[in-house]
Amino acid sequence: MKGLVCNYCGGNHFNKTAEGYECDYCHAVYEFEEKPKKMSSLPQKRMPITRITLLIMLGLLLVSGFFLVITKEQTPTKTASYPNPAAIDKPGKETYTASQLKNPERNVRIAELSLNQAELKLASASVKEYDGDKTADFEERLKKAQAEHESLKNKRLKTAPKEDMIIENPDSEFAVTTYYREAGFLAAYGPNFDQYSSSDIIRIWGQPDDILTNSEKIQKNLTLEFDDQNNPVSYEAKVLREQWQQGKLTWREVRAFIAFVQDNSYAGYTKQFVYEKQGKPNVYFTDDQVGYVTPIVRYVSFTRLPEKYPRAGLGKYPDDFPENYGSDGLYHEK
Repeated sequence: MKGLVCNYCGGNHFNKTAEGYECDYCHAVYEFEEKPKKMSSLPQKRMPITRITLLIMLGLLLVSGFFLVITKEQTPTKTASYPNPAAIDKPGKETYTASQLKNPERNVRIAELSLNQAELKLASASVKEYDGDKTADFEERLKKAQAEHESLKNKRLKTAPKEDMIIENPDSEFAVTTYYREAGFLAAYGPNFDQYSSSDIIRIWGQPDDILTNSEKIQKNLTLEFDDQNNPVSYEAKVLREQWQQGKLTWREVRAFIAFVQDNSYAGYTKQFVYEKQGKPNVYFTDDQVGYVTPIVRYVSFTRLPEKYPRAGLGKYPDDFPENYGSDGLYHEK
């Protein structure tokens, strides 16, 4: 099919499938009610917003070498998680769509980055469907990833390493905190701290500076806000920049938490513990259960891995990267 242009790769060849129009190049699928744009005489560069598993509207921000503003646009999706209800192991045979199985390289890479069991299963099914020249290589990579999954899952912390730290829920679905975006697909995994209540947080971090119950104020606090000079204004933005510049978070982890902040800003939290004056994480609650925590690694522990694929799945280089990005995924002074 010709005469239309893909919002992601710029391709203009499409096939009509049962699901909609599929790009021949990047395999982005547009549902029938959501056709690609008609080609115009003037080229337009539009960055996508991905509709995640729960139809999340995601804005990824990168300002002054740190956040890049990406415009909002609904697109085909891969998957995402914070937490990830779609990734919970279920008995029985998994079923996948043709579009899910079509890109084994991407599926294997996401499985390697996340080490999530659902992603490992999808990647394995994708490789079997592929059955091409790279099959043996894909299978070997997945074998290593599965072994790494089992090892890290068995080593998952059950108790906090320090009295003033919290850990991700050891009973939640296992995944490394990671991020991957490519041609309309997005995968983002992060820690779940829902085993903690407000009384637990006070016991661990003491009395907060303030307790908010106004949903509008809470939503405003859970945003990435910058001034006209692109200096971070909101606490969440300041923390992410500081954690990045201090080498505490990799760029892939920062991108994951940016996604979670954007997601959770619409979560309708009912209470917030403010710890900003104490330099501790803010905590956002739903019905007295922790929903999101500011990712200050001095106080929060979650499953992490060194960067495996520099630049891959993080956007176009150098447009989507901060100036001080290193091949290890960390900040480096120049």
